Amino acid sequence: MHFNSKKMYKNVWFAACLLFTIVACKQGESNTDSDPILTKHQLHAIDSICEHFIAKGNTVGLALGLAQNDSILFTKGYGLANLSTKSPITPETIFPIASVSKFITALITMKLVEDGKCSLDDKVVDYLPNFPNRPFMDKITIEHLLRHQSGLIDHEDWFDSLYIHHHRVFTDAELYTFLDKPLFFQPGSHYSYSNAGYAILSRIIEVIENDTFHNIIQKIISRPLSLPSIGMWPQNWHSSKATMGYEVSEETPDTSFHMMTKGMKGDGGLSSSLIDLLKLMQATTNGSFLSKSSLDKIISPTHLDALSIDYGLGVKFGLFNSHYVFGHSGGYKGTGWAMLAHYPKTGFTFAAVINTNYSPEEVWMLRHRIMPIVLNESPPALVKHPVAHIEKFVGTYVSMDRWGNATPNTRIITQSNGQLFYDNPNTETPGAALFQIEPFVFSWQAYPYDRFLFHEKEGEIIAVSTYADGFFTGVRTKEQ
Repeated sequence: MHFNSKKMYKNVWFAACLLFTIVACKQGESNTDSDPILTKHQLHAIDSICEHFIAKGNTVGLALGLAQNDSILFTKGYGLANLSTKSPITPETIFPIASVSKFITALITMKLVEDGKCSLDDKVVDYLPNFPNRPFMDKITIEHLLRHQSGLIDHEDWFDSLYIHHHRVFTDAELYTFLDKPLFFQPGSHYSYSNAGYAILSRIIEVIENDTFHNIIQKIISRPLSLPSIGMWPQNWHSSKATMGYEVSEETPDTSFHMMTKGMKGDGGLSSSLIDLLKLMQATTNGSFLSKSSLDKIISPTHLDALSIDYGLGVKFGLFNSHYVFGHSGGYKGTGWAMLAHYPKTGFTFAAVINTNYSPEEVWMLRHRIMPIVLNESPPALVKHPVAHIEKFVGTYVSMDRWGNATPNTRIITQSNGQLFYDNPNTETPGAALFQIEPFVFSWQAYPYDRFLFHEKEGEIIAVSTYADGFFTGVRTKEQ
């Protein structure tokens, strides 16, 4: 598990302000005294982790919750929703949820499929006649968009620059002009995480329903499921329940990026409260929103020519020890981080949201520390032993470039004295030792629930998929 942390905010006033609010921000806690599912010891340990997280002074506010099947077990807010007004975080506070939006967009799409309004095999050009006409673009389907298999260049960096320097969002025409570039690959042949694909999918949904994306969310999810906080963030951040978004800086918390998601839609522009995220997963998994066959399709792996990867239709999945888990995570400038994860074997759902970006204390670490307590799991024993055919794992692994940069994202696997090491060649940090758990599965000491799954074809290693606490994070192919 790696962090994209930048500057740690050390301001004493900020930390003191947050420490002052710890005692005050107790409202919204669920009544857990009579709850037999999690013991008082477990609940105390979970609460202590969150208290320590916020007390470090690097995060303005967070909310965390746990559910099992249709029961809410624990919800609580920590810190502040707004430093100026001193309003506290509660489980009902509305947060931007960044790429967790993709999960909701996928649910809406599957609901439209169930209603016969579209098909996963439908082509993008069937709905968007002004879409660019580069080779193979007429082959891109709705399912390709959902699975990040379109081959489209990602618009994130371009959109960031447009918003930062001109403080405006793109028009449809501008987006189509930006995307009018050769595809990275023929649709369906590879995987490359693409915000642009979900931005296009949002537009298709608007065409199908002849309405705005916010209104569609309200019509299909928010009102039928009684989840009022789920909608577009630009519409919901005016609510008295909405948090402000912050970025860590050296002096005072920066709010200049607070509305960076303005203009985003299904790729990262949605909002939700903690409690509504938990309830959304309940509705998704108990059959009250989608059929079992639709859910099975959503969590089905993405098949490439030579391998299968653990990203479905708007969901990441994998194994947390022996526990299968699926869901999504998200983070963005001026918004913080969000995470929603469901463990079908036990019925547990974990949800967390924070309102501070570029904090060293990211939401990944909350799940990393809390779910072993909830699941009564101990980390696997990582013991060094000889790796059979160790040389075939050694090599350079690159991810598909999605921004149009000339230099791909590269990691190398090396060996020394019978030990494999995973290294970023662009840093001076020494490579991390890998420990074999299964013939093609490895982990490392720093985050023992993480996984490195190597893919083999005809006796040769061709790629490695990486996982953070069970969530698929990406795939890199081996240079031959």
